[in-house]
Amino acid sequence: MALLAEFRVLDRRVWMLAAARMVVTAGFSMVLPFLAMYLSVERQVPAVIVGLIWTVAGACGAGMQWVAGELADRVGRRPVMVAAMILRALNLAGLGYATALQADVFVLGALCVANSMLRSFFDPVANALVADLVPPERRVAAFSLQRVGINIGWAAGPAVAAVAADVPYSQLFYWSVPVTLVAAFGVAIIKEPTLATATAQRGPSWREIFAFRDDKPFVRFLLATVAFYVLQVQLYQSLSIFAASVLGLGRAEVGTIYMLNGALVVVLQLPAVGFIQRLGTRGALVIGCLVYAAAYASVGLAVGHLSMLVCVACVTLAEILTAPAQQATVASIAPAGRIGAYSGLFGLCQVVGQSTGPLIGTALLDAVPPRAAWFLIALFGVAAALTYRLSNTASARVEGSTIMRRSIVTEKE
Repeated sequence: MALLAEFRVLDRRVWMLAAARMVVTAGFSMVLPFLAMYLSVERQVPAVIVGLIWTVAGACGAGMQWVAGELADRVGRRPVMVAAMILRALNLAGLGYATALQADVFVLGALCVANSMLRSFFDPVANALVADLVPPERRVAAFSLQRVGINIGWAAGPAVAAVAADVPYSQLFYWSVPVTLVAAFGVAIIKEPTLATATAQRGPSWREIFAFRDDKPFVRFLLATVAFYVLQVQLYQSLSIFAASVLGLGRAEVGTIYMLNGALVVVLQLPAVGFIQRLGTRGALVIGCLVYAAAYASVGLAVGHLSMLVCVACVTLAEILTAPAQQATVASIAPAGRIGAYSGLFGLCQVVGQSTGPLIGTALLDAVPPRAAWFLIALFGVAAALTYRLSNTASARVEGSTIMRRSIVTEKE
């Protein structure tokens, strides 16, 4: 009952945003995760070209995270998100048309990069809106609710694609367009709080845009975030390669690994809120990173399907601890009127880590014995834990020096 009460008191707009994120993620995951397979198998595009497309898309998306956060602080959250989602629906329609015509790979790659950039105008802005809508003590619960919505969407989209296996791939893009527009309508009817609208009336000066460099604890937090996401993303490419090539697992067995990850997030993310609150956000980050490190190191000791499932379950528990704690921390340490910008910078570092992580992981798998590689990969978790610990973003600091930074921003006005 206490757990239900924790979420029942959340602003209904937080629930509306979680529902919109669930819908837009379902539309996205119905088609985009299969684009690499389409290019490689059906179009016979060299793997290096496919990898280059995703690298460029990740890099461009990372840069746009910061731009999106700055723009949201200037013009408001809702206009940025709605415009991005409408444009993204048009982009998905374009991808459907291009795949139906078997357009040149350059055209498909450009549309994929544009999709990544448009996505970057939604995620950090949505996080900033959540922070606007709830007080600091409710942010862990609010961000946990968002993660549940996103993970349900990630499960629903591929499930639709699997059921519609006989439908041409290009047709699925057309299905995703109305789904994305429904989510855009859901965001459009969310009324921004007065605070968010008021702070958007005056954009920050260029000096303020780069002032985060003097915020040493936040800079350390960003560095820890890069190391963290280098480790986090190993769940996908590196782990599947290891499972298939070293353990001999088939596609169905590897698929159950990701099904377990998504199911555990949906089931355990909300109950974990109380535990995260007892640890504190910094404690959750440090412990979560160490659990991540231990879980990935244990992959090097795995001997079969069951042991891999245990490893991934531990990875997921670490994910459940860290993700809402990261987002709540960003919202808490951002100066007044700069939550969007700080969320964008966090998103930028997240994408940098996720973009470089596969290259680092696969390089290590090739350079050293595959089992030993996982012990080296786990060191990124240790580094992230130490750096998060040194970032000194505990609640006491938030109540003190964040107020000081806000007064500095006021003086600059």
